[in-house]
Amino acid sequence: MLTALLWLAGLVVLFFVYRAVVILRDVMRDGDDGSQAADTATPANEDPALRAARARAENAPPNRRRWAIALGDILLIRNGLPCNGDTLALALPADQRERLARQVLREMNLAPDLPHADIAVRMHAALTGWVGGLGRSHDGFYEQLAAQGRVRDALAFDCARTAFLVRCIALLGWVTEAQAWMVLFLNAQRAQDSFESWEDFGMAYARAREHWLRISSQDGPASTRAAMEVREHLRNADGSWLALSWKRYRIFDPQPLTA
Repeated sequence: MLTALLWLAGLVVLFFVYRAVVILRDVMRDGDDGSQAADTATPANEDPALRAARARAENAPPNRRRWAIALGDILLIRNGLPCNGDTLALALPADQRERLARQVLREMNLAPDLPHADIAVRMHAALTGWVGGLGRSHDGFYEQLAAQGRVRDALAFDCARTAFLVRCIALLGWVTEAQAWMVLFLNAQRAQDSFESWEDFGMAYARAREHWLRISSQDGPASTRAAMEVREHLRNADGSWLALSWKRYRIFDPQPLTA
């Protein structure tokens, strides 16, 4: 009887020793993973200018207007437009303004010779119903991404495109600034609610852009351009993405009045 009890006591001791070893191993593994994640998030050898830009972003006062426009930065840069301001009015040379107007009309699936008054009516209607999608799209583009479980990629693409088109429609004078800002702010809030960082949003957009080009028979070097543009902008110390914290404030939070 005594022998059996000793064996039982020995087994209990071995069990607790085993549990302690397992717990200690898991704690050490979690610590390693945490340090690796921290290193990945903020590399020790990161450019000092980038670290300084991140620090400024964390302490800068909220700039909701610049934040809302910044979702379209990649497209703004691609079209030679400034992307670090917070106003919609923009003086452009006549030839650039004309090119932009033609492009926006094409993107909105409107005739290039449409009278100005008709353009304003159509744009107003488009912004009123923007949640249903803004601008033309390849047949099945969003449906294909959804079927592949890539809804967030589709959403990032739509957020970037909406920010770009609304910003352009406003600067061309086809809608009032009040209407444009309401759509830009709502668009910005859904982006903040759906993504965790500028990198998360930017790379989702780039993946959707690659799919867009593929189904329009432009697969090739151009299909990876968006990912390169996103990576470059994420490291641009003078760009909006480093100047603006992703979730330090929400777009529709009350904003303190300046003295």
